[in-house]
Amino acid sequence: MHRAVLAAALAVAACTGGPPPGPKQRPPPLVVTRPLAIEDVPVLVRAPTDLKPIAQADIGSKNVGTLDAVLVDRGDVVKKGQLLALVRPSDLPDQLAAAKGAVAQSEAAVTLAQANLERAQALAPKGLVSQAELQSATTARAGAEAQRAAAQANLGVYATRLGETRLEAPYDGVVVSRRLDPGALVGPALGPVLTVARIDTLRAFVPVNERLAGLLKLGQPARLKVDALGNEPALGRVERLAPGFDPVTRTLDAEVHLPNVDGHLRPGMYGRAEIEVGRHPNVPVVFAEAVQISDERAFVFVAHGDTVTRKAVVLGEDLGDRLEVVSGLSPGDEIVVRGIDNLADGMKIRLPGRADAGPKAPGTSAPLTR
Repeated sequence: MHRAVLAAALAVAACTGGPPPGPKQRPPPLVVTRPLAIEDVPVLVRAPTDLKPIAQADIGSKNVGTLDAVLVDRGDVVKKGQLLALVRPSDLPDQLAAAKGAVAQSEAAVTLAQANLERAQALAPKGLVSQAELQSATTARAGAEAQRAAAQANLGVYATRLGETRLEAPYDGVVVSRRLDPGALVGPALGPVLTVARIDTLRAFVPVNERLAGLLKLGQPARLKVDALGNEPALGRVERLAPGFDPVTRTLDAEVHLPNVDGHLRPGMYGRAEIEVGRHPNVPVVFAEAVQISDERAFVFVAHGDTVTRKAVVLGEDLGDRLEVVSGLSPGDEIVVRGIDNLADGMKIRLPGRADAGPKAPGTSAPLTR
């Protein structure tokens, strides 16, 4: 029986031309490579921050009274010296009237003292007035003049306080808040009526760690990326550096000023600031997607013909879609930029072609400029 089965199998094999086919082998993975790029890489300080006005002032009343009128509202653009609100003081008019009366009274006292002095001076040569009386008349006139000066100064104080019932803009800017309406009680202890801010220039405070703080200099270019502007960053520069480190965060604040003449930036916007503190010339750069991270170490695959080698690399500056390579690669290395997920060291690969786009040509990283 067994011989018959074997003979039948041999007959079938003879008819088909050979033994049954074995399992199909998977072809090598398809990858895309690109030569290692060389660029000038900017050294950037990056930190989250928010925008603040270059200047901001709370406008309130120095006198207790009633808010008579508010002539602006939140969002209004104002000019320096523009009238913003009027305050009706409670007792200032009466005090001003009393001060005017005191000035008139002191003027009369000076006139009387001057007449007495002139009469004493006329009678003294004839012996009708003693020297003591003449001295007394002279002293009386000096006292009257001093009282007049004090009364005039007091009147000036009340006149100034009356002028302070006009709340005016301290500089060109915009009203960022309005807290009170006409009829409200105002005064030094009752808080501001309005807040005015200058927003033609905005500033951001960027914290910098101790490692990079020594590279900071005044005038260095900076930019701020905010969601409201899309991919277009706001450009500025470093204007001031804090004199010391924050004892809690151990960072040094760099004050960045950003021109805002067209008003496309607004106070309170939150974004990520970047300050260029240096450049690394002619260094290797690879795509971020070409880097594999394992056990806190970075690797890339280098193609040699139809095989790949897994190389450990040390990374430097992060350029977003590209990464600086400090060590581990050599000029001319062919880097696998796509298809690294299923690769292993020494594996065979297929190379249909190179990527259409890759890291920029040497030296083409755009510096941060205003």
